Amino acid sequence: MRQGSLGLLFAFVISWPLVAAEFHVTPAGTAKGQGTATEPWDLATALLATSTVQAGDTLWLHAGTYRGGFESRLAGKPGQPVIVRGVPSERVTIDTLPRDERDNGLFLMLGPDAVYRDFEVTCSHPLRKTAIAGSWPEDIRRGNVDIRGDRVSAINLVVHDLGSGFGFWAEGEGGEISGCLIYNNGWAGPDRGHGHAIYAQNARGTKRIVDNVLFHQFAYGIHVYGSEKASLKGFEIAGNIAFENGCLTRRGDNAPGIMVGGGSPAERIVVRDNVVVGGGIRFGYPWGAVSEDLVCSGNYCDNGLVVRDFRKATITRNTVVAASTVASLEGVEKLLTAGHKWTDNDYFVTDGRWGDCSVVENGKSRGLTYEQWQRETGLDAASKFTRGSPTTLRVILRPNAHEPGRAHLAILNPAELPEVEVDLSRLLKRGQSYRIVSVKNFFGPALVHGTFDGQPIRVPMKPVSSPPPVGMPDEQVPRTEPRFGAFVVLPNQ
Repeated sequence: MRQGSLGLLFAFVISWPLVAAEFHVTPAGTAKGQGTATEPWDLATALLATSTVQAGDTLWLHAGTYRGGFESRLAGKPGQPVIVRGVPSERVTIDTLPRDERDNGLFLMLGPDAVYRDFEVTCSHPLRKTAIAGSWPEDIRRGNVDIRGDRVSAINLVVHDLGSGFGFWAEGEGGEISGCLIYNNGWAGPDRGHGHAIYAQNARGTKRIVDNVLFHQFAYGIHVYGSEKASLKGFEIAGNIAFENGCLTRRGDNAPGIMVGGGSPAERIVVRDNVVVGGGIRFGYPWGAVSEDLVCSGNYCDNGLVVRDFRKATITRNTVVAASTVASLEGVEKLLTAGHKWTDNDYFVTDGRWGDCSVVENGKSRGLTYEQWQRETGLDAASKFTRGSPTTLRVILRPNAHEPGRAHLAILNPAELPEVEVDLSRLLKRGQSYRIVSVKNFFGPALVHGTFDGQPIRVPMKPVSSPPPVGMPDEQVPRTEPRFGAFVVLPNQ
């Protein structure tokens, strides 16, 4: 064969697309299996099968419960991830109840460029209270989803009743947590409630925490925090719905739905288009470091906004509600306002007996009227202030980035309408079958279902009972309906 023909043949061979492989896992699978549908693996074996499962391959998890902690070292390549996925329409549950004393109950994700999606992670151990103070009591071993690999994605997971929902750590570059439902995580100690929905740090790239629903933790919703040795650089926190976090241990004084700040400077922080109900938003820890730059825009928050010691901050188009102190600016010494732009915000103060706003300098706090706030800080000249509660119906639809026809829906319903019309025309196609469930009862019956005909859908705002925290069958959580409801729109398979 001529040299030119050989070159053409070689080019054809190396450009031919590789066919991704599919492997199978069941609760009854074994280490001796082949990863096929007829000879499946057990989960522990599959997650360590790095010589067999390659970039672009999919590991299918079939229905049932997988018990214990697990470690995954599966690795893909940038743009060609390994996928670990629950089979659609099957309930796949990982119960992190430790098998023995050596099992820490973690679902540990170590390999780079991996996607984990469409399954449930929980812990069935009933102990939710300890007499041991601190973050590592010996008798609480509930595990969590621990992400330490580069560019790992956790997609559409249901994560509940763990020690903490997610640990999203700086060992891994970037990555995302998206579309997840995260609730009832943590435990009560003698010192405080422990366990956040997402506890995050980052050093390289940007971590994305987007379009999740976080509610009823023992502590915070999103907690981007660390000591002076930690790194808090590069976060996009967008489109999340957080409500009543901290309610399991802090009755009437919930933890913030979103908190960013700690002992090291935070920088490259973007927080936009989130809904926080029953908890505030805070930037900068009360005794933390001076941070660099922040963008906070388009959020709804009903328990006040606090910004402490950021050199640069753009605070715009937010709706913030509070009984008193709707906005607070804090400085360890003098306020840092030279690099701040606060504008086009919409503030509502329902009481105001402790001031509409506040400033903190050198450890001393002063309550201010809104006019004093504008005058003393030079901020919010184009913002709006109302004494009273919001009266506008808000319907917020967040389409899922990874599953067509799926979305999270938040409804803020101050008039307490029994039903609210929702336009799903940008989400569903005519003739498409759908159902809508409450986030509080994701595995329960649909509140609404049918075939989409292009017309608005009436969503009932009646109270929905949440599954009680594991080990706490009599626990009562705050009722939010009909004033507020959160839902998942799902396409029928």
